[in-house]
Amino acid sequence: MHGFEKTTIIAGFFAAVLAAMPLLSVYAQGQIVIDGAGATFPFPLIDTWRVQYQKVDPSISLNYQSIGSGGGVKQFTERTVDFGASDAPLTESERSALPGPAVHIPETIGSVVAAYNVPGVEKGLKLTGPVLADIYLGKIKKWNDPAIASENQGVNLPDRDIVVVRRADGSGTTFVWTSYLATVSPEWKDQVGAGKSVEWPAGVGAPGNEGVSNTIGQTPYSLGYVELSYVLTTGMDYASIKNKAGNFVEPTLASTKAAVEAAATSLPAGDASWANVSLLDAPGDDSYPIASFSYLLLYKEMSTTPKVNSMQKAQAIVDFIAWAISPEGQKHAEELSYVPLPDNVVQANMQTLASLTYNGQPVMQQQSGQQSSTVSATFEGKSYPVKVSSATAKVTNIAINAGQSIDVGFDKPGDVELTLPKAMIDGIQVVSAGGQEVSFQQVGSTATDTTIKFTVPDGSTGPVSIKGASVVPEFGVVAALVLAASLVAVIGVARFKGQAFGLGRL
Repeated sequence: MHGFEKTTIIAGFFAAVLAAMPLLSVYAQGQIVIDGAGATFPFPLIDTWRVQYQKVDPSISLNYQSIGSGGGVKQFTERTVDFGASDAPLTESERSALPGPAVHIPETIGSVVAAYNVPGVEKGLKLTGPVLADIYLGKIKKWNDPAIASENQGVNLPDRDIVVVRRADGSGTTFVWTSYLATVSPEWKDQVGAGKSVEWPAGVGAPGNEGVSNTIGQTPYSLGYVELSYVLTTGMDYASIKNKAGNFVEPTLASTKAAVEAAATSLPAGDASWANVSLLDAPGDDSYPIASFSYLLLYKEMSTTPKVNSMQKAQAIVDFIAWAISPEGQKHAEELSYVPLPDNVVQANMQTLASLTYNGQPVMQQQSGQQSSTVSATFEGKSYPVKVSSATAKVTNIAINAGQSIDVGFDKPGDVELTLPKAMIDGIQVVSAGGQEVSFQQVGSTATDTTIKFTVPDGSTGPVSIKGASVVPEFGVVAALVLAASLVAVIGVARFKGQAFGLGRL
């Protein structure tokens, strides 16, 4: 082979690699990592959201450290995470220690349960709040104490000491439990009080819900407190607790939801103090008395934490949380023994999200009457999230014609805003409907997305077709890399055989 031919092959090889680099750069830039830390209680739900949201927006990677509410508040205060999580609202002292105003976003609802291991006594032992307080104060020491026996006629209670189990670490679960005891027992309130950590008058400490549960399971005649979801998944025996209406209520998803609906009729603004928000000892015949929100914590000005270093990341965090509290995210709650958020709580959360800013600019785009949603388009096994905002039109389907166009079907005419991932289409050039061009405006562009506005015209038939410089461009990357690999293989074979293709000692 002549020198010119050899040079042509080498030039083609490097041209293919260089052509692939810009697109590879887009993908490298496109992954956004959201870091959170805190409460152990919601971890199974948050981890499920992590997996499910990847199907909604593959460019988002969620990393959550389940370290306890105390640790979550600490990391949030130190600005080492994008969001914190706590089963207890921030205290006034915790709020004053923050570098900027923060907001509370209830993410789910749980209950704390009195679990026990008493041989011969099955689930359903009846206990009152004052009795539980006296057990933890060390005043009631025996299982057959008259205060317990009087509420459990016909139950063979043993003449054995109660082994009291409690958390050894600071936790939101402890905050909920001690707050309930302080609500129903003036003596507990005066002597011990409420908090993530307290000076316990009695009991054996164990770390985390798992540690308390294991200690109870391994210790006959023991009693402790754990989260409802943990009890339901492990099959532990647990008590029915007397509520404000005088009824003994079993802790269930339904009785916890009844408590929320009765108590959460009025909530503070997201950036106000939530220290006095309580679902404990709620009114209502069916309300379980030891229920609580679990919260996500964000800075109202999201740039307060250096982890949130761009409007793009701020929007990604808000988009994820908006999805998590929506019906799409909350449908996973009940599957995991959590209580989905009521509508009034979701509405309050959306108002809070709408108040967030990045460098003074609203993170959520406020458009009167408009509804936003995310629709996924799938091609060759890969999912592409398309964000849609419109007051009238809804997307009915999205079709990807690789190398040609993105076709979007709408149920009716109207003004539309679409945010399309550049991994799906880039360099948008033409929007058309029914064979006629439609005027469009590009209103935003990031390393990963393009946002356009247009009007779906009256009387148009068929989908709106969007054409760009590249459609599903990763196929171009694959082709370039395959070509490069093929050329390397050809050159390698030629060198091995010496004379093949006349390459000589290339």
